[in-house]
Amino acid sequence: MDIRSVLASRTMKRVMIGLGVLAAVLFIFRAGMMVGYRQAKFGGRLGDNYYRAFGEGGRFDRELPGGFPNAHGVAGKIVGIALPTFVVADRDGVEKIVLVTDDTVVRRFRDEIEPEDMRADEFAVIIGSPNEEAQIEAKLIRIMPPLPEGPAGSPMGPAMIIFRE
Repeated sequence: MDIRSVLASRTMKRVMIGLGVLAAVLFIFRAGMMVGYRQAKFGGRLGDNYYRAFGEGGRFDRELPGGFPNAHGVAGKIVGIALPTFVVADRDGVEKIVLVTDDTVVRRFRDEIEPEDMRADEFAVIIGSPNEEAQIEAKLIRIMPPLPEGPAGSPMGPAMIIFRE
């Protein structure tokens, strides 16, 4: 038996397909581990840096509602601006620090604006990625009109009111 006949055999083809499937499964598993690690790291950093975000001392030792916070974006009211960072409060009242970089695109509706043109109390949608200081490095900031007021003065869209009742 020579090497060519072994490589061309049916058994070898099945072994190679099995190894390919195993490699794909391991790749997908590793990708999931990396995403989970990044979320856990962001959640831990949020607790470590809580006093910086809110001006209080100590650690953030309570459980976060709903598990890990969304590290890749936020939508809510701008509550404070001190460029290159600003603070956004989402609909649950959780405040997140957003970092504006040179690559950040800021738009009001469709018009591109400068970060200096943003104002407190405006509604913003931010998409970005987390950094080591538990901040969101913004890639896109879109200033929009605020959501209509829902029941009990909480900002909620009309669809949220329908599903909540």
